[in-house]
Amino acid sequence: MGPAGRCAGSIVALCSLLLAVACGDASVDAYCEANGKGNRETLELLTRLLDQKRNQTGLYLARARCYYVLGSYAQAQQDASEVIRRLPDRPEAYLIRAKAGKMLGRIPQALDDYSTSIRLRPTAEAYYGRGLTYMRDYQGKDREALEDFTAAIRLDGTHVGAHAFRAQIYSRHEQYQNALGDSEQVLKLDPATPNAYCNVGFAHYALGHDAQGRKFLNICYQKDPDPQTRGYYETEVNKVLHARRPRKNFGGSDVAKGREKTPYDREMERQQNVYESLRNSGFNDRAEACRMDGSKC
Repeated sequence: MGPAGRCAGSIVALCSLLLAVACGDASVDAYCEANGKGNRETLELLTRLLDQKRNQTGLYLARARCYYVLGSYAQAQQDASEVIRRLPDRPEAYLIRAKAGKMLGRIPQALDDYSTSIRLRPTAEAYYGRGLTYMRDYQGKDREALEDFTAAIRLDGTHVGAHAFRAQIYSRHEQYQNALGDSEQVLKLDPATPNAYCNVGFAHYALGHDAQGRKFLNICYQKDPDPQTRGYYETEVNKVLHARRPRKNFGGSDVAKGREKTPYDREMERQQNVYESLRNSGFNDRAEACRMDGSKC
């Protein structure tokens, strides 16, 4: 939609908002959008209306969304909390408060709010937000993050972020075939995603597909000539190549050096082995079901 269309859409939305308030509708939806040009005006209008219609809970929810997309996270959290005080079963309010709280560094509260939003109405956005919180703000929560990203993908198979971060977890636990699958999906859904080509290239290298890996890495470096990007991925590739070399212990025998495997590592390895066995046996549908949901392996 072009600028004129967005402007016209904003005018229609504002007129609808005014009509809804005049009719006493308590469930007004938000009209602010990410990067929307009319967001500031919408926020000002909502504030003026709330001065006159403080009984309209939907206006608080709409303003909470506006505050969030405009980066005013404390005010967004405050308005969302007011909605929750009045209507404790509104999942959207918990989701907005979770996102705002995370931006403010209030991680435990954000995690609780994501969970409440999921309990009231599961959405891909809520599962993705909670998964990202587990992954970035907690130690040892890869399993929970992986489950949440998988749940988000079940609800929205086009969710780029869920595929991208699930690929990171798979790669971290050396499930490179699964990492490649998610990275390829990211590339398919949104080729402009930062480092999408690099992630596919590294996964190929990790699987021993060096020619394919180099092909995708070169495309990545052409699209992103930043030396730091090249430096990071080339370092990771060198780690993979180094790990392939046989090493000797003091007795002269080859050893595979690495950290002690945890129960989670062993379970991930089991799932990977099942996936590869199914795939190599021609059971592609069952293999894909296993890749998407570890409980089906």
